[in-house]
Amino acid sequence: VPAIKSAAEMSRSRVIGVLGTKATVRQPYVDNLAREFAADCTIVRHGSAELVALAEAKLDGGTVDAEAVAEAVRPLTGTEGLDTVVLACTHFPLLVDELAAALPGVALVDGGAGIARRIAFLTKGQPWPALAPAGIAVLTGGAPSAALAQALAGFGLTDIQVL
Repeated sequence: VPAIKSAAEMSRSRVIGVLGTKATVRQPYVDNLAREFAADCTIVRHGSAELVALAEAKLDGGTVDAEAVAEAVRPLTGTEGLDTVVLACTHFPLLVDELAAALPGVALVDGGAGIARRIAFLTKGQPWPALAPAGIAVLTGGAPSAALAQALAGFGLTDIQVL
């Protein structure tokens, strides 16, 4: 869920970008979040498949071309007064340094911590195993490279399954 509420609380200019996939930014729940938590804000949506590919390449050990990131967010850079951008794709925090360079002076909002707090609230009092089981990564494009397997392990995804 895009962190529109957090972005609205942070924004001074009341101009907020929502940066996600094309599918995410056009979802009705984004309309609902904007209406409920940012009714006094201008919401600018931008979907980018290019950023997803760049984040996946970075996770796989590749280097990210700063100009490619800048080009992918160029539609946002021309927005008058934009001071806050919601990272509305789970991939985009992987590019936080590159996005910060491409969007200087713009606060980037990652909703991951808020999602974790909500999960903790919803599962409070439920029994949990003493040790976490192996996280499962299911891949459809063949076996991962050594760099990708290592990166996934860093996120606790050690059981890698290939379809």
